[in-house]
Amino acid sequence: MDIISIKSFIPEIFFSISIIFQLLCNVKIVNNLRYNYPILSKEIFFQTLYILICLFCLYNELKLESYFSDFLITNDEGVKYTKMTVVIISLFIMPIINESFKTQKINFFEFYSIFLLALLSLLVMISSCDLMLFYILMEMQALCFYILTSINRNSTFSAEAGLKYFVSGSFISGFYLLGCSLIYGSLGTLNLKNINLLLAFNIDIFSSELGIFVLAGSSFIICTLLFKLTCVPFHFWSPDVYDGAPISSTLVLSVLPKLSLFYFFIKLINSLNNVFVNINFLLLTLGISSALVGTLFAINQKRLKRLIIYSSIAQTGFLISGLSTGNIEGYTSVYFFLYIYLITSIMIWGHFIVFYAFYSRTAIFCSSELNPLFLSSLSNLFKKNSLWCFSFIIIFFSVGGIPPLSGFLSKMFILYELVNYKKIIGAILLIFVSAVSIYYYIRLIKILCFESKNSNTSNNDSFKVIFFNEDLDRIYLLFAIILFCIIILFYFPTLILTFSQYIAIHSFVF
Repeated sequence: MDIISIKSFIPEIFFSISIIFQLLCNVKIVNNLRYNYPILSKEIFFQTLYILICLFCLYNELKLESYFSDFLITNDEGVKYTKMTVVIISLFIMPIINESFKTQKINFFEFYSIFLLALLSLLVMISSCDLMLFYILMEMQALCFYILTSINRNSTFSAEAGLKYFVSGSFISGFYLLGCSLIYGSLGTLNLKNINLLLAFNIDIFSSELGIFVLAGSSFIICTLLFKLTCVPFHFWSPDVYDGAPISSTLVLSVLPKLSLFYFFIKLINSLNNVFVNINFLLLTLGISSALVGTLFAINQKRLKRLIIYSSIAQTGFLISGLSTGNIEGYTSVYFFLYIYLITSIMIWGHFIVFYAFYSRTAIFCSSELNPLFLSSLSNLFKKNSLWCFSFIIIFFSVGGIPPLSGFLSKMFILYELVNYKKIIGAILLIFVSAVSIYYYIRLIKILCFESKNSNTSNNDSFKVIFFNEDLDRIYLLFAIILFCIIILFYFPTLILTFSQYIAIHSFVF
């Protein structure tokens, strides 16, 4: 490791030191009797924002490319821009996390430090080209997510969600290690570059068992990644875990790791393509199944949070189906869909948290307990505030793939690549599933615009006033920017498409 290689990782070094410094200093201040045990939620929020902005500037100024220990870790242009995208997403979700803390009355300053540790593991995960290094980073990220899920110690639902996530995550980690042991026992390496070189030859010539062991090991590793991405049939943990976790933790769990996992997943597929010849058919089958299951389960949901969770499972199905093409064009459509999905998810969870804030304040005035936010709680929102209702409809129409919104364009690109790759049946099934999903989006419009509250129902079930709050101004500005992007990207998608193609080309690192 020379000095140039070290300089290429200056952002990560700065990030690690900043996390340690932030955690130690804040712990010392919070537990100091001299300062009367202060609450530092606002200060830590701005500390975290400052660290993320500095990290983005360091990535932007980074001009070096390097490779550690024979492609153990890579740091090229594609990796750098992917990391910058993850940091931008983190900056976008920070104001929403801060507002959710106020709404749910959670005051744990450790949340931001654990959030930054999870982000650090995801950033290094993008550079990883070794299965064992990826496992260490995956476990570091998982440990942070276990804590974030159960961080609300006053809620039994949060503790239950954290326990479920821990048990299921530990179980699937064993599958990953079993897959690594089979690959290492067969090939003698866990480096993706070396695996790709070895599998370029027909290993069945030397021993027929080697191919079987590599195939089995690859299957276990792919199952682990599908588990992390909440793809059917490995989605069983996500509805209960995401539903029981605090809203801020649910936002981080469902949005932040997607890009890092998909970037490594594509590198893994490219390394194993020579031995896993049926992987494209398998991914297409699992993708269609995930879209179908997520859509069918979302139809009967009465709670808004679970509706969003199952809708995200359906969107993951489109992403997994796009991976089945196995070429640069298909990966470009996957990245384009992923970017649209991420900004739309930020908008969805942001609206959910703001609505929950309105709902909680109304509950205070009505002297009632804060209940989960049901779809019926949004009844006739159009008459109460047409602007919020219009924004909510635009977001869900984009998720449903209705033109002229960017969500339609992202789905169209994936379907076009499937047809172009002679997977016509798969494309038809995805179109059918997408058409079925329009039902619960139209039902949502019915509730928002036309459904009136039953007179026999308690008036405390919905918020009556849309509050003005200066603290929410930064969130309103964020919503306006993202909503503009959702609409304008349908007409001018060239920039995001070019960026997606650039990242897809750099995914072929070997």
